[in-house]
Amino acid sequence: MGIGVLLGVLCLSAAFVPGTLPAAARSFGVPTALGAPHFTSQPARGRFLVASRGLRDPNFSQSVVLLLVHEARGSMGLIINRPTPLRLATLLPDVSELRDRRDHVSFGGPVGMNALTLLIRARRQPTRAEPIFGDVYATGDLASLREALGSKGERDQIRAYVGYAGWGAGQLDQEIMRGDWHVGPADADSVFEPSPGELWDRLIDRFSGAWTRAELFFAYPSVYRS
Repeated sequence: MGIGVLLGVLCLSAAFVPGTLPAAARSFGVPTALGAPHFTSQPARGRFLVASRGLRDPNFSQSVVLLLVHEARGSMGLIINRPTPLRLATLLPDVSELRDRRDHVSFGGPVGMNALTLLIRARRQPTRAEPIFGDVYATGDLASLREALGSKGERDQIRAYVGYAGWGAGQLDQEIMRGDWHVGPADADSVFEPSPGELWDRLIDRFSGAWTRAELFFAYPSVYRS
């Protein structure tokens, strides 16, 4: 299963029709295992990357990234704590179900700024959406969005992101080794945090406290033996 199937991202053209990621991103595969539910320095789909205090890159400083793909050919994810003032209803005016909602679009990362990705928290897997962890799914399909908006009873939670974060082969592992990122399990309450701008402050102490040299050794033994 390719990354284009995972996201089925919407291209932000005038018509907002479903599209695909750039060729480099489409080449990424999707890991099948979500990983163990405990702190680990090994990145995988359904885990958080929490920027270290020393990470100065303006694209990622004080960011929290939800990983959607991590495999030998590369990694990708969404920055989940950079909301913008733009309403999703403004971006997708033809989706009438959005008109009475206040959902805002977030900056998902510096790559593919013409792509819109949706995270949906739902009791049942939406059509054309891929599971990320627990009851959280990723999609870029309008049918999935409309299905979530039209669900009976309590409405499914939705987050929308323009752009995404991408790493080439081995790049993310090197950044983790360098100490740029702390890695740990994602949780839905954090992904759908009502005040996402405060999320990094809330997570950094917890995640950096779990970061140990011994954990790095077991994750990357060849580096420490070289």
